[in-house]
Amino acid sequence: MTENAHVGKTPVKLDRMDRAMLRILQENSALSDAELAERIHLSASGCRRRRKRLEDAGVIRGYVALVDSERIGWVEDVFVVIKLHSNDHDSLVEEVMDCYGVAGKWDFVLRIVTHDLHDYDELCNRKITRLPGVDRLETLPCMRHVVGRRSLPPPP
Repeated sequence: MTENAHVGKTPVKLDRMDRAMLRILQENSALSDAELAERIHLSASGCRRRRKRLEDAGVIRGYVALVDSERIGWVEDVFVVIKLHSNDHDSLVEEVMDCYGVAGKWDFVLRIVTHDLHDYDELCNRKITRLPGVDRLETLPCMRHVVGRRSLPPPP
């Protein structure tokens, strides 16, 4: 968990072509430069240069395959809010998919994937409550997934 990961990052200036490229790549990052160039009406070499510039600037951080969690047995999303009694929060378990530092009563909100709630209970007892610094936690089992966006909205 990196604290204030967003602090100090200067936004990169994007033009209309950059925004179009990002929108398309968020839908399908496996497109070749030639396929992407055709979609945004640019030459393949121009497209390659723009993509490289966006990668070098850290706008494009990487490329991933989106795996259907249910098809591989991760059917339960559980949200956990945690209060720490110390700042030693560097060791998380691999089932933690997202972690956000938050303001207010709790220090962090985690999204954890498990096979079922029994599996989560065991994970909680074996690992999560034993993480250094955990003072207390509250479990919020997900009843249903309503919105699942992976693409960011267009930048301002």
